[in-house]
Amino acid sequence: MSLEKHERTIRQMFATFTDFTSDISELSNFMTTDYRQFVDGQEMTLDDLCTHTMALRSGLRKLDISIQHLICAGDSAATVHFARATRHSGEHSLIKVIAFYRFRGARICLVDELTHVIEGHHEDKALGSLQ
Repeated sequence: MSLEKHERTIRQMFATFTDFTSDISELSNFMTTDYRQFVDGQEMTLDDLCTHTMALRSGLRKLDISIQHLICAGDSAATVHFARATRHSGEHSLIKVIAFYRFRGARICLVDELTHVIEGHHEDKALGSLQ
């Protein structure tokens, strides 16, 4: 699998994740069926990721992801990105995310990430694993 395809997969996954009009089931096009995600030590399955996505779409008006750094090597990738969340009230949060990705074929099988709230409430730390 070419490194460009891994980068494209990550970017397309984020585009789907942040497009609140997209069908949540489309996320499974980017992940393996045994997908695992660790956010600040909390584990999520693919089903949990879909539940997480629904919870974000319910609680937020908008979510933007801005990738600052993206590196791909072999079947792995890493990003440093910022998530800007806008609540229905108009309040904003800015969260820095450092993430490691493992691919199996063309799909992501593992994401391990740490988050840091830059702007917003301390409770915003939970946005990364909100159910």
